[in-house]
Amino acid sequence: MLNIPLPEAFIDSIRANSPFGEQLIHALDQPSPISIRINPLKSSAKDTSAMRPVSWCTMGYYLEERPSFTLDPSYHAGVYYAQEAASMVLSDLIKHLDLPEGTRVLDLCAAPGGKTSAMLDALPSNSVVLANEINRHRSNILAENIGKWGVYNILISNDSPEAFSDLVDCFDVVLVDAPCSGEGMFRKDKNARSEWKPDSPAFCAARQTEILSHVVQSLKPGGYLIYSTCTFNQLENEDQITHVLADGSFELVSWDVPSACVAGRNNLGDYFLPGVTDSEGLYIAVLRKKGTLIPSEEYELGPVSKDAPFGIIHSENHVLIEERTGMHLLCKGAISLLKSIDSPLRIIKKGVKIAEQSPKGWIPYHELALIPSVSSNIKAIELNEREALQYLRGETFPVQAQESGFYMVTYNQMGIGFVKHLGNRFNNLYPKEWRIRMQLS
Repeated sequence: MLNIPLPEAFIDSIRANSPFGEQLIHALDQPSPISIRINPLKSSAKDTSAMRPVSWCTMGYYLEERPSFTLDPSYHAGVYYAQEAASMVLSDLIKHLDLPEGTRVLDLCAAPGGKTSAMLDALPSNSVVLANEINRHRSNILAENIGKWGVYNILISNDSPEAFSDLVDCFDVVLVDAPCSGEGMFRKDKNARSEWKPDSPAFCAARQTEILSHVVQSLKPGGYLIYSTCTFNQLENEDQITHVLADGSFELVSWDVPSACVAGRNNLGDYFLPGVTDSEGLYIAVLRKKGTLIPSEEYELGPVSKDAPFGIIHSENHVLIEERTGMHLLCKGAISLLKSIDSPLRIIKKGVKIAEQSPKGWIPYHELALIPSVSSNIKAIELNEREALQYLRGETFPVQAQESGFYMVTYNQMGIGFVKHLGNRFNNLYPKEWRIRMQLS
């Protein structure tokens, strides 16, 4: 591990202006805890009996040591997500907010997707999340992680915060997990120490203020603004909340904060702290826009449903749409949200893509295998661990099949993708950009 000391200017700032003191400085040189969050849709595939639970997240658990997640097929099947423990609190927080059925959420800075999926696990029925990421490469990672989670009620966009400036009274919840100076990652990521500069907090704070200015109007009256960072300084945290509260249109919200958390300066928000909470550093505050929260209007969808290929059976609350990119399965709330948005957002993922068109007909798309709640007439082939890893590397190997055609491949009864069996061999349909590049022992 790199032996990079804590920046002296950072140490001085903690000693001079924080409620944290020497305990935090000492804790940042201690080992980081390893934690995962189980997918509630696929929890049967993961034995948690020997794991220590995360107290503020029902599906969160600590691991004794860091495994090779890359070499665990269950990780690629979306059975769990390797996530820093403090970030898991979003799932519990969402459950404590007074939200209507069909809630609309904007997750503005969403990559790599841990907080997005945590919210998706906890939202009321028929809700939808629009997860946005400005960086194209990171937006693709976000789409991959959410695709493996196996949910329909998601839209993913690749836009700057400015693209949301014209949306007014659109969302019930807006999460701004703001880009920050990263002080809360000084223990987990030693490179964050070398990247930090004395002027980093002021530079990031200016950007955070700008980001918030582009999205506060998109929140409905009565809706909730959740603001978080992985840093400890006042400029990026409490001062941002003070600025939002200044015009009187927002109020601070009390919620069931984990007891180990430390209150922020002037009781504005709360901190997860290394050495106090069993986690890395996280600042989080919840504000409510004054007014009464009115449920979103349900738009008339019209004739959007299509005949499903492969005998796919889906809920009456979901619809199939056929586009140039293929056939997608979405919840009705996602369709309705798309119809209500006037801004030309760059949507890169709509619900779950289930099939692609070819000259010979439909080809099942890998995301279909990752949705446990959807059934089809595609038969499954169960793989052992070695075979599953070979499949995830894009390799081929002998498998038994009764006849030629498409098959879903599974590991521990959880889908990981598709093959097309040709009688004496198969074509591996796992996407090249998702494939494992690590060599198998």
